[in-house]
Amino acid sequence: MRPVTEVEQLIADLDEELARDGQDIKLQRLTGTQQIPFEAHCRAFVSPITAEQLIAGITQDSSNVILSPTQIIAAGWPGPNSSKTPTTVDRRVPTPNDKVVIAGKVRQISASMPIYVDGELVRINLRVLG
Repeated sequence: MRPVTEVEQLIADLDEELARDGQDIKLQRLTGTQQIPFEAHCRAFVSPITAEQLIAGITQDSSNVILSPTQIIAAGWPGPNSSKTPTTVDRRVPTPNDKVVIAGKVRQISASMPIYVDGELVRINLRVLG
């Protein structure tokens, strides 16, 4: 049996915390010429913006969302590749064109901050509006 890598351990720890203390959300991306929605059901930490973010000009109707790549990868999100998708972009990372559904409410992604360790995606921080 091979030892667990640091990256695998980081993702496993995040998955465990999300399973215990997170909530269910859906990621949505419209794909293809017919704009077909493709969804991934994920566990996430959703929290209000911080006082520091408010001072920095982020609006009160924003929230912070933390995701693991595990469920995104398992779902095959965001669906089929398109020739419009640059090859320099990690398609697994949600973009401002994507949406999340939190507690039944559709919210727009305003910022996406992926975190990589040794070149591997280990966490995704989002800011959402609405």
